[in-house]
Amino acid sequence: MARGASTWLKTRDNETLSAACNRSKAESKKGKTKRQRPKTMAELADKHQLYQQAVQHPRKEVRNLDSIYRKLSSRYLDHSIGGSSPKSKKGQVAPEDSSENASGKSEDDTDYGYVGRRQAQSLREDFCGTAVLCAEWVNSASSANRYAYGVDIDPEVIEYAKKHTVEQQDSLDSAVDDRITLVCADVLDVHGDDNRAQEDSEHAGERIVPRVDIIASFNYAMCYFHKRCDLVRYMRHSLGNLNDFGLLFCDLFGGHEAVRSGVTRVRNVGSFKYHFRQNGYDLMRGTIRFSLSFRMQDGSMLKDCFTYDFRVYSLCELREAMLEAGFDDVCVWISTKNNLDSSDDSEKETESSCSESEDGRRGSADFGEFEELVSPAEMPESFNAYVIGVKLPANETD
Repeated sequence: MARGASTWLKTRDNETLSAACNRSKAESKKGKTKRQRPKTMAELADKHQLYQQAVQHPRKEVRNLDSIYRKLSSRYLDHSIGGSSPKSKKGQVAPEDSSENASGKSEDDTDYGYVGRRQAQSLREDFCGTAVLCAEWVNSASSANRYAYGVDIDPEVIEYAKKHTVEQQDSLDSAVDDRITLVCADVLDVHGDDNRAQEDSEHAGERIVPRVDIIASFNYAMCYFHKRCDLVRYMRHSLGNLNDFGLLFCDLFGGHEAVRSGVTRVRNVGSFKYHFRQNGYDLMRGTIRFSLSFRMQDGSMLKDCFTYDFRVYSLCELREAMLEAGFDDVCVWISTKNNLDSSDDSEKETESSCSESEDGRRGSADFGEFEELVSPAEMPESFNAYVIGVKLPANETD
């Protein structure tokens, strides 16, 4: 300790008292600066929570899955009790029957024997991220016997899903944890096996899960596959992971706007603003770049928090890939943009928050309800779609 210095001031080797005092003052000032500067809202924000609020609508997605599953099971499987098949050959489907059968029972009340249900019970969410769709699935209206399996290759996001999605749901319902299984793996490495019990966590850890009624690959997951051969490979893999009657749901964006560079939109989500940017369409590769940012109320920003390099597929390309992969039929449900506007190359802001009738994944546009695309249609300015591969029981495809 330097002579004359206070008892708290210690000098380092070969350090003068004056130098020690200056160092102490600098360290004290630096410490005060750190303590005085509050963290910004962006630094405190949870990017996954922001993404869920701005982009995802799991309750609406589950309602759509349920509704379409019931309609397609009615269309393809009613003849198991009615004696006439609505499907004469692959790719050709007769008009739907009414919601009541010959006995007068509604479609939800009918006992379909071999089919055994009009509601899907098991869901696999590929590329699941934080697995909010899995959680909503098991918590939906008829959830007592529902199971969900989430698969994602990112260990960080799987751990987040376990801690924030599954455990949060488990606090509300102690049985939820038993009905959601999360697997950290490449989706192509996770196989369906009818002989493995749903509760067998060891086998789930070995990347084996039961076959399911529905596989949902949302948030434009098919656009990660830049090569068509990889796209077909994934669809063929999914076919083998479905039950005898099962559906593969893939969502897709499109329209004239899908290949337009310089699209920038801002939407007020309440406590923050969601910024969507679309740039860099590559004509040779058929790809486009998306970026999602979040500006907080204090002006701080999580810039380019999520970025994507997507292959821009057409509905026709996805449909042909599913048929090539072996699906018995393919159906398309489409939701088009309501507020058509040709001036999308400048930044625009929507002050109203996103309601459940909106699909916010690609910006601020309000999209209508999903309707089945059954006849030729002109290209809209912008759309979101479900492309649905239908797997029929073996005896139904003979």
